[in-house]
Amino acid sequence: MFRKSIYIMVALLYLGCQDELDKEPDFISENVVFEDESLTEAYIADLYLNMNFQEIGGQGNLGMGLFAAAGAEHINFANWQYPNTSYTRQYTAVTGPGVLDHWPYQNIRNMNILIQDLPKSTSLGENYKKSKLAEVRFLRAYEYFELVKRYGGVPIITEPQSMDDSQEDLFPARASEKEVYDFIYNELAAILPNLSESKTGAQGRVDIYTALMLQSRAMLYAASIANFGEVKVNGIVGIPSGETQAYYKLSYDASKEVFNSQRFRLIDDNTDKAANFASIFLNELNDEIIFAERFEPFIKGHSLDWLANPDGLGLEWNSNYPVLYDFVELFDFVDGRTGKSISRSDLTFDNSWDITDFFGNRDPRFVASVFYPETEWKGQKIYFHSSTLVNGIEVNDRNTILTKPNGENIPAAAAARNVRNTALLLRKRLDPSNIATQENNSGQDFYVFRYAETLLNLAEAAFYLGNTEEALDMINMIRDRAGMPPRTEISEDYIRQERQVELAFEEHRFWDLIRWRTATEILGNVRTSGLVYRYNLDTGLYNIRLKNAEAADRVFGEERYYLPFGQSRLAENPNLIQNPGY
Repeated sequence: MFRKSIYIMVALLYLGCQDELDKEPDFISENVVFEDESLTEAYIADLYLNMNFQEIGGQGNLGMGLFAAAGAEHINFANWQYPNTSYTRQYTAVTGPGVLDHWPYQNIRNMNILIQDLPKSTSLGENYKKSKLAEVRFLRAYEYFELVKRYGGVPIITEPQSMDDSQEDLFPARASEKEVYDFIYNELAAILPNLSESKTGAQGRVDIYTALMLQSRAMLYAASIANFGEVKVNGIVGIPSGETQAYYKLSYDASKEVFNSQRFRLIDDNTDKAANFASIFLNELNDEIIFAERFEPFIKGHSLDWLANPDGLGLEWNSNYPVLYDFVELFDFVDGRTGKSISRSDLTFDNSWDITDFFGNRDPRFVASVFYPETEWKGQKIYFHSSTLVNGIEVNDRNTILTKPNGENIPAAAAARNVRNTALLLRKRLDPSNIATQENNSGQDFYVFRYAETLLNLAEAAFYLGNTEEALDMINMIRDRAGMPPRTEISEDYIRQERQVELAFEEHRFWDLIRWRTATEILGNVRTSGLVYRYNLDTGLYNIRLKNAEAADRVFGEERYYLPFGQSRLAENPNLIQNPGY
């Protein structure tokens, strides 16, 4: 019955594209779906549609902040928004994995149907069938990667299940974490010869470079887990340390193949390094994109601009993603000072700061990614101060407009939503040309893989393989594009810092902290911080102090490196073993 419903759905997708619906039958048999190229393409399009390349759920797509909130890059505006529950909730066998869950076996089943039935087609050409099988096997490998990074070992199901199957097949046991990563690698290796060498990834369709990048990323994760993790439950979670170098080499080789293809480049077309970096995420189909999820306003749109623009622009919803100062400190200054060179003990209202030096002279990637006081945006300055000193008197009425000595007007206090939480806001990927923001009227693509990650993966793998000069070269290529001074030496910390600032807010950091096994230190027993600003009208400087960004300390224990299975999921499959610590 389930299989028939899938074919009915595909038939409807197909018929919806026809000009004369009354000439087509009401039902298309499952026997002919994979005999027709249009129906096959419709079926595959639905598989893509059900992929979770980017978290985009919730009211107005506010879930786009999920992994940044979990990874302490930014939070969501209010705690009722579900991304904030990713770090405020408890993780137990009773509460389960919560909003971080992803259990895509329904989509995997649909993939398995195609993988089983498409080769039987007598109407479609062999080359076509091979290319489509390769495409869908990539999607299945990607789903297993999403599973393994959350749960460790999971059941590997490669054929559609039937009610007539044996108990062993209906209730499969968990494979080891190593077996899942090996399955991902081997699947990708098998399909590489049948994937296009034409660059179609930026258009949202899998090509050979997309598959190589999943190999690059997944094998880097496996290497990290072998290097820094611990094997438990007979290997269901964890990878033996003796496999470390082999996995780094597999990641290195895949990254190197993309690098040597010379089909991609770091976008570096503007001497204004901040503007250049911002342009990467607004100029679609550019040469840095390896694979993207495509969006089109309203047709398949999202609401990033509606959610994330600062307050004070007369827009309906705004300021939804406050950036944490703890994360800002990772961004160094262009003159070589570290991001933490400003001592937190100096952040009191007794000291004054030039806001351009405090923020504007940081890494241009920060300037392109975060709104801070006096950021120029859509033809005006964005403010974040809570009050203004005027002749020594503090004024905090945001309706009062003051005049600077240079004749420029400034509100005595910034718009309310800008001030709340951290007084820093997400800017990365926002479109300044989207003036009248609405729900679903953003069309910026989400980059699943881009060339900067290729170089970062290559650098990390090369470093652990002992190729330190090559690792340094890769990091400096990225820093040169960013407008940052070159490193003269390489280290684990430098590689990790570069990855976090380059890929900030792109759904990487949370998973990186987990695979590096540093999340207990960075996300555990920590109260994250925001800032409070007071502007001095006479000096043009700011007093800046810290404030708590969150109501309580974050908690992240060792058990959290894997998510728990909820009781209902364990009840559904008696052979599903709970993860350790729960």
